[in-house]
Amino acid sequence: MPLFIFPLIGRFHPLIVHLPIGFILFALILMYYPRKDKNLLLPTVQFALLLSTLTAFFACITGIILYNQEGYAFDTIQNHLILGILTALTCLSLYLLVKKYQSTSNPKIHIGSAILFLSLTITGHLGGNLTHGETYLTEVLPEGVQETFGFKIQEQFEPFSIDADAWEQALFFDEVVQPILNQNCRSCHNEKNSKGDLILTSKESLLEGGKNGEVIFHKTPLESELIKRMLLPLDHEDHMPPKEKRQPVEAEVALIIAWLHAGTSFEETLGQSGISVDLVSSFFVKNETSIYPEVQLEPLEEDVFKELKGKGFFIEKLSVTFPLLKVSTINFTNAENQDLESLEPILAYITILDLSLSNVTDDIIPLIGKMENLTVLKLNETKIEGQNFEILKGNAHLIQLHLTKSMVNRDNLGKLNSHPSLQKVFAYETPLAKEINVEKLKELSFKVEVGNFELPSLPTDRMKY
Repeated sequence: MPLFIFPLIGRFHPLIVHLPIGFILFALILMYYPRKDKNLLLPTVQFALLLSTLTAFFACITGIILYNQEGYAFDTIQNHLILGILTALTCLSLYLLVKKYQSTSNPKIHIGSAILFLSLTITGHLGGNLTHGETYLTEVLPEGVQETFGFKIQEQFEPFSIDADAWEQALFFDEVVQPILNQNCRSCHNEKNSKGDLILTSKESLLEGGKNGEVIFHKTPLESELIKRMLLPLDHEDHMPPKEKRQPVEAEVALIIAWLHAGTSFEETLGQSGISVDLVSSFFVKNETSIYPEVQLEPLEEDVFKELKGKGFFIEKLSVTFPLLKVSTINFTNAENQDLESLEPILAYITILDLSLSNVTDDIIPLIGKMENLTVLKLNETKIEGQNFEILKGNAHLIQLHLTKSMVNRDNLGKLNSHPSLQKVFAYETPLAKEINVEKLKELSFKVEVGNFELPSLPTDRMKY
């Protein structure tokens, strides 16, 4: 018999197991279906129980084959296996009782039915845990609910990263290879679910290997099964991790190869192993800070958004969980100063304001000055001259100011000097750009971009959303 037959039969277990489940539930429903003359259904009940028994034993056989072929630890599957056999035996007993008494109302039959339903439920639950993990049903619940009912929150592993300033001192295995294995391999090769009897959660278990032997070959490290499986084509049956699981990125695989090539040391650092910075630079921790202020604001009612959008404003949230907003007049190019007064209810929420191409004038600056969380202000192609720009010094979070093709001159821009947060001003094709004085601009507390740049016109600039 070809060697692949038994593994193939075993892998049908998750499919076949649904047959006895369906037949058993069908038989139990018929047994307790509210009819005066229940004997009319007796032949159907007996046939359903017979099919339940046959398919239950077949499911047990395929399950045992799967266990032997796939390398599950017995501790992992023992309860599911024992209860599966108990379910099949109970099903057989119930079939024989119904056949003996030619009735479904005997007390022994009621007890057998209860035992069968209970064992079927528990067996199915344990089987589901093996297939999807113990937290399959509970992991979607809020953490507070999980903790209340005593469910252990599954350990999560963050994507591998490393400190750019101290990467050479990082231990190659403990701080690089093991985190990569945790992220990509641990779900199938841990203490509870050791596929192929292989555990990849520690140095000791990695060296021990699995049922097919060692996975690291010290004399020929690049021939190690640990990496050979990863390098197989994704659709190859021996490729690891399985294609439906998270796959390591190319740089992660390259680091494991480098570790093997460097002698599979468990004590050396990256620097001692002679690793190039290019191999690890993509994993350097990026200390990125948001330009937007961290604020606590009450959620806005949807009616507020609907009313403002109805007037022509384009409004969007920066994120689902972040209260700050981007407001634009891209759909409202004829907007004037008085139109913006309707933004009063959301002034504290506006962090990006784009009034480009609108009809606003300097009289709108006092209203903008009330936007305490404003970070980016765009006044491109407006009639703004900046006569009262000193008001914007009250916008303590303002970082960028866009004035391309506006009417701002050097003197008015100077009113923003010593602004507490302003970093950059874009003033292409403005009076300021025409009367450029580099030395004067250097005296300002922020950088000014004027140059000879011509802002290109894109189709999206006038697209309505």
